[in-house]
Amino acid sequence: MNIKHVACALQVKALAESGVFTGYASVFGIIDSQNEIVAPGAFARTLAQWQKQGRGPAMLWMHDPTQPIGLWLSIREDANGLAVEGRLALGTQKGREAYELLKLGALTGLSIGYKVMTSKVDTARKARVLTEVSLFEISLVTFPANEAARVSDVKAPARSDKAPKNLRGEMRDAAARLHQAARFLKPKQNPQRRIHK
Repeated sequence: MNIKHVACALQVKALAESGVFTGYASVFGIIDSQNEIVAPGAFARTLAQWQKQGRGPAMLWMHDPTQPIGLWLSIREDANGLAVEGRLALGTQKGREAYELLKLGALTGLSIGYKVMTSKVDTARKARVLTEVSLFEISLVTFPANEAARVSDVKAPARSDKAPKNLRGEMRDAAARLHQAARFLKPKQNPQRRIHK
């Protein structure tokens, strides 16, 4: 099987404890270091096949199939390329290592692992155009080849040490409102009042 890898640059603007990031694993129309260009629509069939199976390509460390480091939450084509959203497995050693390296900016590459299904030659640019690929993994790697593909955002959840305080405050507010409602609804004691049935 003719398996290929294409690396893309990765830029982290902010990184927090969730390990969730978004960006592009591939950008259309760019000649990469292997003298190949990915055409729009090249991932359409393989993504449909993954969706039909109810799962997605692997997230690997340096293309090592024995070292998965997270999960791709979303992979889709848009006008720019292959947009991805992934979550690092921070409970694993490699996931934590990837998190630390991303946080430092020491790890800056994404790379797709794929098999070429159909292609053509762009004689003007003297490059091979990939019109359909079978995508099976996307890795975090050290050396990028396509500088146009970058992570655009890394999402952060609320800090865990603040959550209990906020929850306690909300519970206090709710208790106060219930107490006020109970006082309002409680019937007043009036010895002069008689109820006739």
